[in-house]
Amino acid sequence: MRRDGRPVPRLFVESPLAEGAFAELADGQRHYLARVMRLGQGDGVRLFNGRDGEWLARLDGTGVLCEELLKVQTSTAGPWLLFAPPKKDRLRFLVEKATELGAGRLMPITTARTEPPGTRTAKFRDWAVEAAEQSGRLDVPACFDQQPLAAVLEAWPVDRALLLCDETGGGKPASRAFSGDAGILIGPEGGFDPGELRHLKTLAMVVPVSLGAHILRIETAAVAALAAWQASRDLL
Repeated sequence: MRRDGRPVPRLFVESPLAEGAFAELADGQRHYLARVMRLGQGDGVRLFNGRDGEWLARLDGTGVLCEELLKVQTSTAGPWLLFAPPKKDRLRFLVEKATELGAGRLMPITTARTEPPGTRTAKFRDWAVEAAEQSGRLDVPACFDQQPLAAVLEAWPVDRALLLCDETGGGKPASRAFSGDAGILIGPEGGFDPGELRHLKTLAMVVPVSLGAHILRIETAAVAALAAWQASRDLL
């Protein structure tokens, strides 16, 4: 905590972090610390880069000087989240909550009923970084360009299950389906095209799962599925 009782700001950086290492800050980060958080020379910030743990550092000119390791690096290693993107305001919510809940990859897909790409991958990453900074996560999920579902399935690892959130019913409860590495597949508004759904269910790595009795929006389904994954980890 700072002397005024407010939390020490937490920032994601690309620079290597180690005792005595100097990390440059981006212009936006310097503005945030100086104008929003009212920090000055010598004040503390917490840094992470997804590789070297979390460090306490002090403001020093245009950057920060690392002083103390606060947390050893761990990997979230969460499920890969495949989703048909919802509209922009709801898309940001999805990215933020998926990051907070531990998704390892964010993989927007195009299906027969999906709108064409409307948001740049760089914006996805900005939202994910902000969510990681605020949530205490030590890494940021990998953010991918939107791809056709068929292309993603063709390159899918044979040893990674793909949990199909199936609104038509009949799947096992999601909380009982997680075992080892997995992906989560969430379709578009209105559901998958019937032909797509039939094809998915013929694939060996696909496991149909249920998220309950109600039809969920894309972002709600993402939160529910990742919460089920978190609950399955707690039971191990």
